[in-house]
Amino acid sequence: MEPAGSMFFYFFAAFLVLAPLYKAGNRPLPLLLLELAAIGFLFVIFAVYRAPAALPRTMWMAIAILLVYPLIQLISLPQSLWEVLPGHAAYAIVFERFAAKDVSGLWRAISMIPAETEAGWLAMFPALACLLAAMRLSPVYAARLLLIMAIFAGLESFLGLLQVGAGVGSALYFGNNTAYGAATGTFINRNHLAAMLAMALPVMVGLLVFSMRPGRRRRKHRVKSEDFAQRALLFALAVMVLLCLLFTRSKAGIVSAFVGLVCSAIVLVRARAATEGRSKTRVATFLVFALVGVVILLAIVIGITPILERFESFEMRTISQGRLGMYAATLRAAMEFLPFGSGLGTFADIFPHFQLDNGFGGFVDHAHNEYLQAFMELGLAGPIIIALLLVAYVSRMVALLWREGGRSFTLLQLGAGVGMLPMILHSLFDFALHMPANAMWFATLAGVMFHKGVAPVDPVKGELRKPPHL
Repeated sequence: MEPAGSMFFYFFAAFLVLAPLYKAGNRPLPLLLLELAAIGFLFVIFAVYRAPAALPRTMWMAIAILLVYPLIQLISLPQSLWEVLPGHAAYAIVFERFAAKDVSGLWRAISMIPAETEAGWLAMFPALACLLAAMRLSPVYAARLLLIMAIFAGLESFLGLLQVGAGVGSALYFGNNTAYGAATGTFINRNHLAAMLAMALPVMVGLLVFSMRPGRRRRKHRVKSEDFAQRALLFALAVMVLLCLLFTRSKAGIVSAFVGLVCSAIVLVRARAATEGRSKTRVATFLVFALVGVVILLAIVIGITPILERFESFEMRTISQGRLGMYAATLRAAMEFLPFGSGLGTFADIFPHFQLDNGFGGFVDHAHNEYLQAFMELGLAGPIIIALLLVAYVSRMVALLWREGGRSFTLLQLGAGVGMLPMILHSLFDFALHMPANAMWFATLAGVMFHKGVAPVDPVKGELRKPPHL
C-alpha cells in the first residue's frame, strides 16, 4: 500500500498545528472537535488505505490494553459485588447513606466515575490518530511535517517572549491572569508550553543535521544561499525556542530540555558516524554547544535572575516536599484500588479522600506524575502499559542507531525519538501529556520514529532510493 497523498498530509498538518491554538485543546469544545477529526483520520487510515501500521508487537499490546481496559472499567456489576471491590467500600457507605431509595438492586460500573472514564477514553483518540497518521506519510511528507512543527514551536516561543516583555495585564496572555511574568504561549500553564518546546528542540537539531548530510551538498540544483538561509532559520528558531523555554521558568521543562539536547548530540553523532566516518561526526555536538552558548548569552543580556531564583534551594525544597506528599497519597490510593484501579480520569474526584490523610490542602486535579496517576486509575494495567511502551521505545531507538539503509531519513527518526525523551522525563513531575496538543505532538513524533523509513533499494529498478529533502 502506497503512503498517504498530499491532501491527507495537508489535513493532518492543519490538525496538528490547530490543536494548541486554543488552550492546547484542554477545553470541552476544542477537545470535542479534535476527537471528531481523529475519528475521521482513523476512518481514512483503516477504511480507505486499509493498511494497519507496522508497529512492534509490544506497542500493539500496549495500545490494545489502553483502549480495551477503560471499557472493561465501564462494565456494570450488582451493588453487592461492586461494594466489595478493592477501594469501593468507603464510597458504598456514603452512597447508601445519602441515597433516597434502596440501592441493593442497583448495578454500578467498576469505575468510580463512569462519565469521566468514558471522557478519558475518547480523549485518547486524537493521539492515536496522530501516531497512525504519521506512519502513513511518505518520508518526504514526514520530513516536511517535522519542519512545520519546528516552525510552529518557534512561533509559540516568539509569542511567549512577547508575553514576558509585555508584563502584567497584557492582552497577549489572552485573559490568562495567573500567567503574568512567564511565557505561556497559547497554553494555560507555562509547564505545558515548556514540555512542548522541550520536545521540539531535539527535532530542530535533527533537522539541522539532516540538512547538512553529504547527499544534500551534492545536489547541484540547490543554491548554496538557499541552504544557508534554511539552516540559519532553523538555528534561529532553535535559539528562540530554548530562550523562551528558560523564560517559562519551568524547572522540569528546562532540565528535561537540556537532557534532550545532550542526548541529541550523542545520538546524532553516532548516526552520522555510521555513514560519514569518524572525521565528520561533530556537527550535532557543535550545534548543541553553539545553541546553548547563544541562548545563555541572550538570557544574561535580557535578565536571567528570575530564572535562577526558581532553582534556589528553599523554593526547590518547598516544592519537592509538597510533591513528595502528593506522590505518597497517590501511591496509597493506587494500592487501595488494586488490581482494578479507580477508573480512567477519576483522579480529581477520588484524590481528596487520600489528600486529607497526608495533611496538605488545596484542590489537586492531577498527580503531577503521569505514571503514578496511571497506576491509580488503571490499576495493574497502568504499569503494564508503561513497561510495554518503554520497551518498544528503547528497542526502536537501538534499532535506528544500528540501521545501515536509509540513513538520511533515520537522522530525522532519531531526532523525533530523542524529542520524545524530554516528555518522558517531564511526565515524572507534571501532567503535560493530559494536554491534548502535547499528547498529539508526542504521538506524532512516535509515528515518525516508528515509520518504516526509506527502503535502501528500489524493489523495481534495483537502484538506491533518494532520501527525502526539506
